[in-house]
Amino acid sequence: MLPGRADEVLVLCPLTVEAVSVRCGLRGGRVVRAGMRARRRSAVRAALRHSPGVPVAVVGVACALTTRARPGDLVVPDVVRSPRGSRRCPAAAVLASALRRGNRTVHTGEVTEADHIVGRVPEETLGAVALDLESGLLLDLVDDGRHVVVLRAVVDTPARPLLSAATVPGGVAALKALKASGPALRSWAATVARGKNDSVVKEVRHP
Repeated sequence: MLPGRADEVLVLCPLTVEAVSVRCGLRGGRVVRAGMRARRRSAVRAALRHSPGVPVAVVGVACALTTRARPGDLVVPDVVRSPRGSRRCPAAAVLASALRRGNRTVHTGEVTEADHIVGRVPEETLGAVALDLESGLLLDLVDDGRHVVVLRAVVDTPARPLLSAATVPGGVAALKALKASGPALRSWAATVARGKNDSVVKEVRHP
């Protein structure tokens, strides 16, 4: 990515396959593999230092918790809940709009973070639209006030659970959706870089 581009964006992906898919869509954009459960924190912190002020997108796959979702649909949460608290993503609407202009199906709402892969959805996730393993952990690392958003592509759903016969085609659909999201991610980055001060992730305390 050329320095100084108006649509410059730093993308954090947990897994290699996610990173490769997103990088293809961004056409050489800055994509960092963060590791499952954000195990490669040092790489993430180094990338943040290398790209000060650049908008950050946390991008990967997820388990849908709503029956309305299908594999390959996209989830752009305005709230990410984890055991450490909740984070609001006010810039989510900007990205969701950009993705919908590209004819993508986008679900908004809350994403909740689990600490391990689950076969049975925990009761505390009720009300969330999707479940993942590290969005909250990665948002916690981006604590310098820059613009941040989360984008997750659906692999499995309540009707097509993980480790079923539908997992492989669901994964293929999700990775294709991540690849196709490149233009929308660049559009989002350019929009928030123009000065939307309310786009920064803010912490919300649990009552």
